[in-house]
Amino acid sequence: MLRKLFYITFMAVVLAGCQTADKNSTSNTPQEALEQLHTEEGFAEVVKMYRTLEIDNNKVISVYKGILDGAEEIFVAKLNKEKDDTWTVTDAMGIGMPSEDNIGESIKTPSFEAGFTKKNSAPSPNTKLVQTDDKKYRVWVKVIE
Repeated sequence: MLRKLFYITFMAVVLAGCQTADKNSTSNTPQEALEQLHTEEGFAEVVKMYRTLEIDNNKVISVYKGILDGAEEIFVAKLNKEKDDTWTVTDAMGIGMPSEDNIGESIKTPSFEAGFTKKNSAPSPNTKLVQTDDKKYRVWVKVIE
């Protein structure tokens, strides 16, 4: 009987030790939150951050190059700063890679609208431009909220 009790206790200790701890879901920066989104939910892997636009003290929009399903494209994400000073992604969308074919096209979420342009000036006052690796094109982002 003691032998069975020993094995049960031993197995419980071993199994408890083999379990993985809860994921650390704190993100101290917007980039960490985007990397966490990739790790935990399989969204685009961050390859290069282009710019993070501050909307207000607790909200930003990040424009970055990422890889999703083996394809490289530009992504736009809105992030909120939580009460515990961590960042969370609320909306994120891929807008493709800049080309003549997708000038004038845009994607829209409840938080922002974004697309590509060749112009050096923003089309409206609350629209921001972000330079990409391709010097001919810029990403425009309009905050909707």
